[in-house]
Amino acid sequence: MAARAGGRLTFDALKKFVADRAKSPGYESIFDQLKVVSGGDGNCSCELVVSPKMLNDFGTLHGGVTASLVDAVSTYALTTTGSGRPGSSVDLNISYLRPVKVNEVITISARTLSCGRTIAFSCVDITKTNTGQLVAQGRHSKFVGEPKTSGSSTSS
Repeated sequence: MAARAGGRLTFDALKKFVADRAKSPGYESIFDQLKVVSGGDGNCSCELVVSPKMLNDFGTLHGGVTASLVDAVSTYALTTTGSGRPGSSVDLNISYLRPVKVNEVITISARTLSCGRTIAFSCVDITKTNTGQLVAQGRHSKFVGEPKTSGSSTSS
């Protein structure tokens, strides 16, 4: 079980959580070199060297990989809020501003804007680590409420 402080994932637990996710057979395995730089209080910042497996046909970072980074790192930030659940995506929006080439290092900085009873909102900036140039910006909304049980019914 992950170490928690006041219901929030601690920084060390966050690093372990991210490392474990990268070892999973799911989509996050592409981020096996993702390094958590900081995290806590609804924030998470990671660095990643863009590898050849992350490129599109033009030799730059694939938009789908960028979207996955926004999804994943904003979820990591959410785990540090004390909501207790990583949630399920209900909306994901990405603005692609500049290309990123192989071997460039990027910083992915996620901030939880609000975490209510049922919905959480976050924003993510992806920058070139060496220049600080913004290359993509994302917004992510997640359902964090309790899922309905199969036995529940509604009356009209």
